[in-house]
Amino acid sequence: MMNACLSRRGVLAGGLAVVAARAAIAGGIPEAPMPDTLKFKVMRNGSEIGTHTLSFSRSAGTLRVMIEAEFRVGFGPITLFHYSHRGLEQWRDGQFQSLATETNDNGTRRQVRAVRGPDGILIKATGEPDVMAPSGALPLTHWAVAAMHAKLFNPETGKLLQETARPAGVGTVTLVDGTAIPVTGYALAGEAPIKDWYDSSNTWAALDALARDGSRIAYRRI
Repeated sequence: MMNACLSRRGVLAGGLAVVAARAAIAGGIPEAPMPDTLKFKVMRNGSEIGTHTLSFSRSAGTLRVMIEAEFRVGFGPITLFHYSHRGLEQWRDGQFQSLATETNDNGTRRQVRAVRGPDGILIKATGEPDVMAPSGALPLTHWAVAAMHAKLFNPETGKLLQETARPAGVGTVTLVDGTAIPVTGYALAGEAPIKDWYDSSNTWAALDALARDGSRIAYRRI
């Protein structure tokens, strides 16, 4: 889990990350990471339960982000809980344009569609009234550090989040390959408290969360 040691190197790297984050927001989204895929090992209370993958592609000023997550919790061959999430995010010239997601949360299925219009971001979601979010709103899909400074909406339910992210300090995380890297964190309070961690290039590196059932969820970049 999180290494609490705040070394001088980590503090410096964290400070640089904050400066870079502000620059990224001023100019739009950060550059797509290289390689063009981010993949995470997902653990629940220390046991692996699945993966979360983001694939990035660019063409003529448009960024497409494909999102795939698949989790299973069970005993041996018996599945007690299954979660899958698929999404497509589109950005143009650094500005969020649309999101389409489909989620199966242990049998509860939802779809969300969000599209930029002249009055803001129109969000349509299964079982929810339509919402017109502010034009600066962003989906909480975690990869873009710019979202840590914006009004957020839940990409699984379409609901606007009441809380905004706050700085959570600097530290180190250990990636799946054993590499320890300095990171800067942002925290979201709420029904399921979350901390997202970004490396010195503002690339999403890790996530720590407390699930509704009290279990601890951790993402670590592969």
